[in-house]
Amino acid sequence: MMDVTIHNALLDKTYVKVNIGIRNGKIDCITEQDIKPGERAIDAQGGLVTPPFFEPHFHLDNTLISGHTNHSGTLNEAIKIYSSIKSDLIREDFIERSTRTLRQSLSHGVLWFRSHVDIEPFVKLRLVDYLKEVKEIFAGVIDVSMIAFPQLGMTRAPETVDLMYAAMELGADIVGGIPHKEKDMSDAEKHIELAFEIAKKYDADIDMHVDETDDPYWKSLELLAEKTIDENYQGRVSAGHCCSMAAWDTAVLERVLPKVREAEIHIINNVMTNLVLQGRKDGPPIRRGTPPLPALVEAGINITSALDDMANMFYPFGDMNPLHTANIAAHVGHMTSPELIRQAFEMPLYHAARMFRIEDYGIEEGLAANLVILPVSSEIDALRLHPNPSLVMRGGKVLYQREVKEQYNELVPEISS
Repeated sequence: MMDVTIHNALLDKTYVKVNIGIRNGKIDCITEQDIKPGERAIDAQGGLVTPPFFEPHFHLDNTLISGHTNHSGTLNEAIKIYSSIKSDLIREDFIERSTRTLRQSLSHGVLWFRSHVDIEPFVKLRLVDYLKEVKEIFAGVIDVSMIAFPQLGMTRAPETVDLMYAAMELGADIVGGIPHKEKDMSDAEKHIELAFEIAKKYDADIDMHVDETDDPYWKSLELLAEKTIDENYQGRVSAGHCCSMAAWDTAVLERVLPKVREAEIHIINNVMTNLVLQGRKDGPPIRRGTPPLPALVEAGINITSALDDMANMFYPFGDMNPLHTANIAAHVGHMTSPELIRQAFEMPLYHAARMFRIEDYGIEEGLAANLVILPVSSEIDALRLHPNPSLVMRGGKVLYQREVKEQYNELVPEISS
């Protein structure tokens, strides 16, 4: 007998109606034939079964911080506000806010999560210690990867370099960066070189904030691509934001995108946050600080989507739902053809798995029984409605389950004759 069976499910790539048998934490069988109910039988009710979701770029250290108004709405003011309070962050509050955020992510089917954590002289490594505790709390439920993030730069704040090494020794998983925070492109190149020196010492991946500005001067993405190729680090580098790309002319795009493709850099679009932060000082036409997603797809570049922030001085909204984030990315990127809708749907799924370098991923016999059931029957409805999953499973263990009511019935009032 199977440990768990899932009946009446649609596969997320083929839309074939199947039954799934799970034994010893793995997918034992996927069949269109009827199967005997397992010790636990779950009716998917025609819902779409997918592998779990990712949150590829987030800041748990400042999630759910209220009471600090960003009057200008700009990134610079948000950074100043957070810099003024981060030294006073309390361990218990940090863990409580992070826990609430991760639980909300879990309810949306997120099982892999990357969080940047600020590394700078004012706070030293306290936030790294706090995030280590959060990682331990969620071990075996959500894999939280910690990115050491030098918010103030490394050539501009050279004392941060030793702290970056110390953060990796303490347990950070990934080397972060923010080259456009430096004085100019020359210092940005030095910043990238320092990041690679640290990453190579610890055989770690690199995940940078890149060109989060409206200024077309900043092209540190090009420097990052060139360095990635020189160091043979293809597939191990991610670039978040890339806002200045929205202000580049066609000639620059045509020069830089092939280098990004050759470097196999993963681009993380943070469109929800950057739509709010960027272009604040523009007169018409107003730039919105989002990379040209169809052009990246056409160039063969792997794109993921991420929320970045929630309910804080950077971004007042957010719900930790990767499908909602992908929905907004599809709007901003004019991703409305069937092919581009599929690309948007896969951004927080297969595209992110490629970025995280997870090979044991997908709905296939023999793979780990990590899966999500969505109460929809198509990728476009998944993006359109971005519903909560009816089931989230890891290793054959149900982590989250909710009753699925027939769509919208609870919203329709009784009508008397």
